[in-house]
Parts: sequence; structure tokens; C-alpha cells
Amino acid sequence: MNITQLIFLRPRRETPQSYKDEGHSLEIGLIPLQRRDSRRWDDEVWHVAHIETYSSLTATNNTFRVAVLTPDGTIAEPMPLRVGDHRLMYLCISSEDFALAWPEPAECLPEIGGEAPPLEGWQVDRLQEFESDRAEALYDRVLVCWCIPISAESDATAA
Repeated sequence: MNITQLIFLRPRRETPQSYKDEGHSLEIGLIPLQRRDSRRWDDEVWHVAHIETYSSLTATNNTFRVAVLTPDGTIAEPMPLRVGDHRLMYLCISSEDFALAWPEPAECLPEIGGEAPPLEGWQVDRLQEFESDRAEALYDRVLVCWCIPISAESDATAA
């Protein structure tokens, strides 16, 4: 399965080498995105301009990618993309929703059996870790947290 974080960037008119972050989304599918593929988002067609692939630290059939989409499918070089100073991202996926998080170094990361902080009522069932082998990649490390509902049993013991 291909897990892809989609990042939608729009070139700024005043500075052609800079971009406005229009939003983030997630795509899970069997066929990986390729450069020049298009997606409809926010009532507009966006084209894949750049793709980063991250390697799993454990044997898995899942892959993680970051796809940067722009309205015309091009992006200025060098890659201007940064989400603050964060080099770590985690993604919580449940059967109902997903959430992306960029924790500060002092924050606790999700753990198996622990609550999935951005998804209320969900806990982490499985964790997969991916890392980049390129210094210029957006992230050094990505954690994918597969979440299940917090059971009533867990709620009773917590009270």
C-alpha cells in the first residue's frame, strides 16, 4: 500500500521562488503517484511537481511518500519546502479520519497502546517508521500510526 502525504503549494506572485502552503491531504492506494499526475483539490486541478520516497525501517508492504503539487506541475529549484524547523512528522490513520502532526522535540511521540493525540477517542495499534536517506528531504523520519477506537474497557480502567 502506498501512503502519500499531498502538499499543495501555490507560487507567490511577488517572489517566484517562494510558495504559499495551501494545505495538506493524504492518499492511500495501490498505485504510487508519479510526476505530472493530477489531483483535484479545493475545486482546482493540481499536478505533481516533486516526489520524495521514504524507506521503512521494518519489513512491510507499505511505502511512504511526500508529493508536492502545484497548479502547473513545476516547482522552483532548489526545493524551497520546509514545515518550520520540524524534521519529524507523524501521521495517525483511523478507519474514520487521519491527522498529520509535526511535534516539537520536547513533545512525546505516540506509542503503541497510547492515545493518538490528534484523533480523540483513538489509540495507536501499530507503528511503522520510515526514514529518508537524503539530506535535502522534507523529513528525516516519519511515523505512521495505525489507530483503533479506544475500547470501553480501556476507558473504565483509566477512570
